[in-house]
Amino acid sequence: MINMTWIPFGADESSYPALVDGIPPWLESPLAEWFMSEFYEEYQEDSGLLVRADRMRRFDFASRATPYTDHLRSYGPGQVWNMLREWEKFRFLDWLIRDNVTQGEDGNEELEELLRDGGSKWRVGVRRGEAGLEERVAQGVAEAAESVMATPGHAGELLSAAWHSAFGVSPDPERAYSKAIKAVEAAAIPVVSPNNTSATLGSVLAQMRDQRDWKLELTREESTNSSAGTLLGMVQTLWKGQNDRHAGAAGYTASTRAEAEAAVMLAVPLVQWFGSGAIARR
Repeated sequence: MINMTWIPFGADESSYPALVDGIPPWLESPLAEWFMSEFYEEYQEDSGLLVRADRMRRFDFASRATPYTDHLRSYGPGQVWNMLREWEKFRFLDWLIRDNVTQGEDGNEELEELLRDGGSKWRVGVRRGEAGLEERVAQGVAEAAESVMATPGHAGELLSAAWHSAFGVSPDPERAYSKAIKAVEAAAIPVVSPNNTSATLGSVLAQMRDQRDWKLELTREESTNSSAGTLLGMVQTLWKGQNDRHAGAAGYTASTRAEAEAAVMLAVPLVQWFGSGAIARR
């Protein structure tokens, strides 16, 4: 499979930022163009492009801050965008996402594609029950993942590659899912099957299931809901969830972005637990 995730020549993939905050230079112009398209009417032969003053008025009423309707009429949406500070641009984007939903208008899918392909930490989602901007990965989760990826060893390197393929610029879901599995294999095989040179995550799963005593060190567990069951469930979900392991296999389908992101999120704690010795036979 061709790797579609491009890392600049000379850059260290493990330290190359997958998600960026704010509006980086490479996203400024595309976001400005999207913003302008949201405040222009369709082209009219007799009058050219008309601005949507009614829409800007709705924003002014909703924000109850500096009004922009008159500025829009006089100078156009491009000048409105240029006069905004960064946090004000995000406030506008957040409002436009919600307004598109409530007014039944298109545009949100295009914005999400721009944010995703530009490696933004922000995405079009649901926040407090309303459509708007939300963090693609919560800050605490991202920090925990970065800590695991920084761990010396092959597993950390593979997990970093998986993370960048899932959340970075030009996402590659198939590579992300594959690298997530390999990261867990790199952490789990030395612990569970150190003498099996042909071990896979599938064989690790089978061995742990047969031995029935691999657990986290938790002193108070319920027998009906033990950490052993949780661990086996996580490993099985990761292993069985990959539909694109073999191109010629029946039922082959390419991993979706959502599946790849979920796989990477599953891999993070598994790599940490196996690598730290938290998972052991008890």
